[in-house]
Amino acid sequence: MVIDTSRSLAEGSGAPDGADNNNNNEARYYHVDPSWFDENNLSFDDVARARMCDTCRAKVGQEVEERVPVFDKATGRMRFEVHKTTYGSDPLKVIRDHCGRAKNYIHRDMPTLEAIFRIFLANGNQPMTLDQVREQLAEWCPGGGCQWLLLPQEMVERLVQNDSHYGLRQTELRPQS
Repeated sequence: MVIDTSRSLAEGSGAPDGADNNNNNEARYYHVDPSWFDENNLSFDDVARARMCDTCRAKVGQEVEERVPVFDKATGRMRFEVHKTTYGSDPLKVIRDHCGRAKNYIHRDMPTLEAIFRIFLANGNQPMTLDQVREQLAEWCPGGGCQWLLLPQEMVERLVQNDSHYGLRQTELRPQS
């Protein structure tokens, strides 16, 4: 599915109602808001799962063993336990650990918001500034020339703020260390 991101950006300031555009001193962080999918009768997991690479999509539903870190109170140390789980039950983990590193996960002909959405998925949906997103997009476009790198930063910000397909939202959350 290709989403048309070409609707008019000239309408309004591009900022959500009530947004404070004068607070430029503090970096704005964004993420994919899973509650947006619920509010729009969509499944975040299904949408994310659709962005898995072919290799991982072929494994979805298979039972797999996963090493899980567990804190042992008796010894005060971390140890690993093996748990059985269904592959793809946590699509963000699959994308972060595998698909987000696969060749062509993001490609130069991809629509801008799709590429930005995939950057968030590849980072486990950690809050990021648009400068951080742009840095990662540049890594997927060696030599430059990708449409999303040619857009001025202000237009990228307006696209994200006016998103109505990917649940991209500004957040007060900050990345986990």
